[in-house]
Formats: sequence, C-alpha cells, structure tokens
Amino acid sequence: MPRHPVRRVSTVVLPLLLAVTVGGPALAAPASPVPAVPAVAVTASPSVEDRDLLKWYRVQPSFDGEPEFLHAIAERLLGDGNRYTEIFELNKGRVQADGKALEKPEVLAPGWVLFLPADATGDGVETGQLWYRVQPSFDGEPEFLHAIAERLLGDGERYTEIFELNKGRTQPDGAALETPERVAPGWILTLPADARGEGIGAGPLPEGAAAAPSAPATTAAAQAPAAGRTGGFPVLLAVLIVLAVLLVAGAVAGFLVVRRRAAPAGAAPGRAVHAGGPAPAGDGRRTGVGRRAGVGRGAGVGRRAAKDRPELAPPARTFDTAASWTIDRALSVLVAAAGAAGRPVPPVYGVSLDEQSMSLRLASPDTDTVEPWEPAENGRVWRARLRDLQALPAVTVGSPTPRLVTLGTAGGTRELIDLGQATGVISITGDAAASRALIGAWAEELTGSPWSGTVRVVAGDVRPHLDGGERLVSLGSVRDAVTAAEGDRSADAFALRGNPSGEGPGVLILGSAPGAKDLERVQALLTGPHATWVVVVLGQTRYDRWRFTVAADGRLDAGALGLTVYTRGR
Repeated sequence: MPRHPVRRVSTVVLPLLLAVTVGGPALAAPASPVPAVPAVAVTASPSVEDRDLLKWYRVQPSFDGEPEFLHAIAERLLGDGNRYTEIFELNKGRVQADGKALEKPEVLAPGWVLFLPADATGDGVETGQLWYRVQPSFDGEPEFLHAIAERLLGDGERYTEIFELNKGRTQPDGAALETPERVAPGWILTLPADARGEGIGAGPLPEGAAAAPSAPATTAAAQAPAAGRTGGFPVLLAVLIVLAVLLVAGAVAGFLVVRRRAAPAGAAPGRAVHAGGPAPAGDGRRTGVGRRAGVGRGAGVGRRAAKDRPELAPPARTFDTAASWTIDRALSVLVAAAGAAGRPVPPVYGVSLDEQSMSLRLASPDTDTVEPWEPAENGRVWRARLRDLQALPAVTVGSPTPRLVTLGTAGGTRELIDLGQATGVISITGDAAASRALIGAWAEELTGSPWSGTVRVVAGDVRPHLDGGERLVSLGSVRDAVTAAEGDRSADAFALRGNPSGEGPGVLILGSAPGAKDLERVQALLTGPHATWVVVVLGQTRYDRWRFTVAADGRLDAGALGLTVYTRGR
C-alpha cells in the first residue's frame, strides 16, 4: 500500500524539527562582540547635478560681536546690503527647524537656514540640497511622489525628477527607492532647487539618509556589526520557518492527492463556474459579442469566430450596487449645487469612497467649493460627509464622469478614476490574466453603472466576459476596432442626450498594442477637434498618458496618479 504523502513528509520533517530544537542553544550562541564604529558624517550625493544644489547660510548667534540681520548678511555675502530683499523673498514664510518662519526682514533667529542667491560667497556659505522628510500622511492621505511633486514643485508630473534624484539611495530604514509608487514615512527625498513649501529642509541630508549609490560604499569595518548579527537566534528562527513551511506544503500536497483520487472520473480538476460567466451553449443568451446600428462602416470587416479571440477572465469583481448608487447620487448633488451657485462643475478625475465620506480629486485646483463640499490639499480635493450629501437635493441629468471605473480598494476605501480625463493612451501592464480581468470589470461598469448610460464600448482582440447589449461591440482584431471607432464619426453615430455634437463618449479597449500605422489612427481619435474616445491598451505605446501595473495577486500601481490599490478588495 503506498505511503500517504503527509505521513511521508512527516517522517522526514519531524525528526529534523526535533534535532533543531535540541541543538537550538548551540545555534543561538551569540557571535563574538564587534566594536562599535563611529557614524560617518553624511554628505550630499555626488550624482546630483549642480542645478539641484542650493547655496545656504545658517544664522549665527552673533557675528563680530553683533546680532545677525539680513542687511548685514547681504552686505557680507552678496557685497551689497540692499540685496537683503532677495534673501527675504527666497525665505519668506518657510518653516524653520524651530517651527517658526521668516515673516519680517528684521526678525531672525540663530540656527535658521537661509537660502541664498547663486552668487553668494564668503565665510559660512554652504552648498547643499533641498530635502523633504516623507510624513506618515498629509491631509489624511498617505504620501506619494506625485502628491509631493504637486505640493512642492507645483506640478505632479514632475514626480519623475524627484524619483531620479533619489533612486537607489539607501534610506534611514535600510530600504531604497526603486519604483516611483513606493515611498515610506521617514524617508529623506532630495528635491530640485525650485522646490518651495512646508517641510522643506536645506543643506546636509539628515543623519541616517545615506548618499546615492555612486557615493563611496560603507567601509568593511562599518559592515562588520551587520555581519555579526547574522548568527545566533535569527538562524534558528529561519531554519524553523523553512521546516514548518515544508511540513505544511507536504500536508497540502497530500490533501490534494486524496481529493483528486476521490473526484468523479469525468470531473475537470480545479475548474469552477463563475457566477457571472457565459451562459451554456444553447440557452438562447448572447455571449458578449454585442452589436448596434451605426457603429461604423468597418464593424463587420475581418471578424474572427468568437473562439479564436482571446477570452477575458471573469471580471475581478462586479461593481458594488450600493456603492454605485451612493456615488451616482453624490455626483448628482454636485451638479445640482454647482447649478444653484451659477458655476460650472469642476473637472473630476478621481473619486474616493469610504464608510463616512466621499472625496473628489480635481483635474485642476479649485477652492471655490459648493455645499456640502470642503476643499483640501489646496483645492485639489473636495470632501464631504455622506450624511450631508444624502440630505441635499439631486438632479436627474447626465453624469459629469460617465467613464468612471473602479481601480480597487485600499484600507476600506474604494478608489475610482474617470477614464475620460486621460489625455493619451491608458496602458495596462503586468500579469496577463489579472489585466484582462480588470478591463473585463471596467467594461461591466462602463455598460452597467448608473452614471454610464451614454457610454459605448468597442473592444478589439479581446471579448469582454459579459453581455453589454447594444452599447458593447467586440471585434476580432485591433484594426477592426479602430475602424469601428473611426466610423462613429458618421452622422448616424450613437448620440449623447443633450450633446449637440451628436457623439457620446466612447471607450476603445485593445487587447494588444497597435502597430505603427494603427497607433497613429488611435492618436488621431484622441486628439481630433471633436475627440470623444478614450483608448485602453493591454501593453505599452509611446503615447501612454496613464500606465497601470497589475500584479497576479490583484495589486494595482496607478503610476503617476499616486495610488496603490487591490482589484480584489482589501
């Protein structure tokens, strides 16, 4: 009789665990003590260009027996006391280490760091970098490079400059910045010389923020303590963990073998039916290949059979009906309040929803809010409590964000973006199955959410795993889909209610990156004088504006948007 896999693994693993336990004291013997090495002063990264360095001066308690004032500092370091106004303008309102700020030219405090014009010379003039210490949160939101660049450089798209200045530099916690989406509280980020705002420091990097990789490496003596710490109890712990994993793996393997042997002969192992999956053949239902009148003259050219097209995995998650109703009504309240105030609705590119409140991320700052919204992050975010939104009247009109889709959730907060705010191609990269599941879920929202009643979807080289009715068309190739979208410019195109142009918003989903000629046609769809299309591509193109990366576990990095969420909910 064959031995059971669990029993077989146990006979090997359990004696090993016993041996390790008995031998634990020997393994846990402390390593030889290593003398402490004094910390070496940190210097600025030599890889940073001169344009990202700044001259600065630390105010002294006195100079030649006299208290320091801006006029005397300007006279000594700039050669003209009347240039004190330049120093004042460079430093006005900047918070210093003691929590105070320069508000009047005649009031200085010892220890303050003053930025200086580039031609400053003399005793005490130092050349250093601007830097910022990442906070646990800012205005209640986790910090990301995009938001930091928006706040300190005036343009979130300049996050790439901060990334290049800090890439690979060891941080106080021993980690390093490797991708733009990941920063941790306490990290020190060097900044371009034109950075301004609260929290910016100047001069030598704070203790523990190491130089960039191009700086001299730590000495062998300094590395010795770390080497010594690798022995002892951590070794025992690592061995125990490895053996425990082997034991669990053996148990799981045995369970699967027994289960497979017990399964009926005709059953396909590991196969599950998704609740929202395609209907069985012959049940009379349509299987996701929608069609509608007037989709374009090329809509029927070159179609392949459905079985030849790559299938989408079932959507990662169907949209939450209750959350969708809440969001749709809140947006209707926004439209009603803006109309009552006689002002346009602000352009919204993102929505965040939790159990108590809703936030709108605006495409451009606007501090002139309407009831019940409150501004945050200098007008880039509007927030309101759900109970306040539910108490106000709504209007039944077209949504200001018809192409709003769910990115995912993080910490109980649902994050959505309006695809219509992208000014270029939206690229989805990463795990193939997870990426296809994501766009399948998007197609479901774009054709079924309460705010998307006017949106039509054309897919090429993919077949969304749902029945989108007359608003969803799935074609066999990228070229056919692009041709269909171009045909929507015709007079009989799908019309948006109340839109005098006669064209409603569309989303073109391409299962692979277009070739060179088709890519130029895609770009023309996005940049034409009456552009109504947004293009989502599984892959990368040179016209990418937003680039999202999806991991196999559902983790989604939204790149420049500064969001990290899970498509399967967390």
